[in-house]
Amino acid sequence: METYQMKQIINQLIQLQVLTFTLDEQKALTSETYLKDLETSIKNLSETLPQDIVKLFHQLSGRYSSAVVPMTNGICSGCGMSVPTILAYEVKLGNKIIQCPRCTRILFYRDSLPRQLKRIVSATKPATGLERFSCSKLMIPNLQGKTRDEIIQEMIEVMASEGFVEKPDELLKSALNREAIVPTAVENGLAFPHVRGIEGGGLIFSAGLKKQGVHFGAPKNRLTKIIFFIVIPLAASAFYLNLITGFMQAFSDAAARDRLLDCKTPEKMWQVLNQLTKKIIP
Repeated sequence: METYQMKQIINQLIQLQVLTFTLDEQKALTSETYLKDLETSIKNLSETLPQDIVKLFHQLSGRYSSAVVPMTNGICSGCGMSVPTILAYEVKLGNKIIQCPRCTRILFYRDSLPRQLKRIVSATKPATGLERFSCSKLMIPNLQGKTRDEIIQEMIEVMASEGFVEKPDELLKSALNREAIVPTAVENGLAFPHVRGIEGGGLIFSAGLKKQGVHFGAPKNRLTKIIFFIVIPLAASAFYLNLITGFMQAFSDAAARDRLLDCKTPEKMWQVLNQLTKKIIP
């Protein structure tokens, strides 16, 4: 098979995986708005691919949250194994499907990935609830952005300025590409823009408030007021769904949303967010 054609197949597999992730998110969010369109897109894309490759993709998807993963600096980002030199060279060439010798995920070449530069807490300090994923420095009680894109950029820049992530421009591009598939805004004025597949660390999020509301693509064009921007390493892909369903449960109550929206400082916002979620996200 020609190199160009195989690279196209690998890109289609990546697209298929993104659509599958998005479908799982929509199911977790109990949102039926886009389910049929996503299922149709997945079906149509699957039919354009060689069926033996589709079968392999589904087999791997049954074992891992990510079946297709990048190889960067000769390392499988799925399991952390150093890929043998000859295989790494073939992954970079992209003229055939190459699987990691250890975890068997399908590999594709990526020059580099945005990294999480530091963890929320030290490895020796026990943490529970949201303390594992964020801190008061990542709370933004008065978002300045006037549009969805400006707000996502603002939240990413706060993460980067506090030293938690690198390459904010790449993160913004990835987040907006994800929004272009299906909006991450849901009912009750909540939105969960996110980026998957960063290198290293654990799941991390920032939270922001837009008290007058902003158009974020919510059902029935309702305004969004509470936004969580989430950065998801490969290892945390499955837990991400548990986190957002926890947030949705905590803020299904209007009184809880109002209590958070009343916060005027990052410290108060962090305190209230922990209080409202401690029984749901232990």
